[in-house]
Amino acid sequence: MKCKLVQTLAILVSATIVATASHGEDVNVQPDPGENGHAAALTAILNAWPARPFPDEIGGVELTCIATPGEERYVGIVRRTIVRAPIAAVEDILEDVAHYKDLFPNTVDVRVVSGSPSGSRFATRWEQRVPLVFIPNVHYELTHVVDRGGADRRVYRYRLRHGDRLLASDGMAVVEASGPRTTRFTEYGFFHARTGPMPVTLVWRESVRAAYLGNAAIKLKAENPDWSYERVAAESRRLLAADEARVSGCVTSRYANALREEIVEAAHAPR
Repeated sequence: MKCKLVQTLAILVSATIVATASHGEDVNVQPDPGENGHAAALTAILNAWPARPFPDEIGGVELTCIATPGEERYVGIVRRTIVRAPIAAVEDILEDVAHYKDLFPNTVDVRVVSGSPSGSRFATRWEQRVPLVFIPNVHYELTHVVDRGGADRRVYRYRLRHGDRLLASDGMAVVEASGPRTTRFTEYGFFHARTGPMPVTLVWRESVRAAYLGNAAIKLKAENPDWSYERVAAESRRLLAADEARVSGCVTSRYANALREEIVEAAHAPR
């Protein structure tokens, strides 16, 4: 089954995702009526879009790490990527839920929850593998809202519905056509999970690395639709290895005011 969605690709240290389908489950996929914290900030950014335009010359995956005051394990990552392919090619990648397990690192499977609508509002169930001895897989569900209101822009929002060790997840991806064969991909993701005694720096580093790999894979598959998923994964790892300094710099320079600065910048940007 295909649906429009974007999922932030790192929630726990080296974690990943499988969904066990339910049968005939009546799912309420309406988002929470109130917004606070990161969800409210993302709405403010979207309302003032473009938040922070970036040039088509950008290479690789641009990263910004955002700390949450008082919650050092609450991971926030902004990724900006230029995809040298039409917006429709990026949409095709995001629609192909069946291949998420092939596209994203450590993903076992992900499926739309049975009984969930297939339009702009739906729910998904995830399981992520934690490659550490005696650590069980992580299970959670997300609600999704997709805005296809503009010919040259798509917006994908998601929030945590419930989970076992995932405490919070708010995210948004904006996909924009900047030309017939160029697409700007911007994703904001915030997630907080129970990670036990794992060092904070390790939680951040592995989360940022996984997020980088996921965005690189989307870019590579859209630009090279004939590539196998094995080749996409291998090339994504090669790009990450060449870009480890940027990942490390993002982790060490994470700061709390990035979203606020983007809101102010967007509000004062010329229209």
